[in-house]
Amino acid sequence: MSIGLSNHTCALLSDSTIKCWGSNDYGQLGDGTTTNRTTPVLVSGISTATAVAANGGHTCALLSNSTIKCWGANGNGQLGDGTTTGRTTPVLVSGISTATAISASGGHTCALLSDFTVKCWGYNLYGQIGDGTTTNRSTPVAVSGITNATTVAVGN
Repeated sequence: MSIGLSNHTCALLSDSTIKCWGSNDYGQLGDGTTTNRTTPVLVSGISTATAVAANGGHTCALLSNSTIKCWGANGNGQLGDGTTTGRTTPVLVSGISTATAISASGGHTCALLSDFTVKCWGYNLYGQIGDGTTTNRSTPVAVSGITNATTVAVGN
């Protein structure tokens, strides 16, 4: 499993931007580089964030228009853009337009949607995506049997 290092931190600022610092081996700081940073750097292209989730080698932001952008390690599809290509700047998660919350683990990510369903993507060896399979998913898939969720949390 390629999940990267989890030694990074991000902060959502009052102006709806995000700054991150720490390990950047996979571009998880979102500044377009893989340079480790001991002080916060601005995440490229994020100006309307309402939440941030960071874990493993990737980071995701929930935006004010209810979409999600992610960046960093992507060996298991945890960025949700339909590829397994790592990104040093944010990319849009495919097919998510009504998100209300996000949560990220080392290898997978989940979103709570406005209709109280949950979609997840990324590493799925143990079935943590919740679609009844153990197949990694590079785009979001619905969690089976969840229609009344009010929050979502994922773990390593």
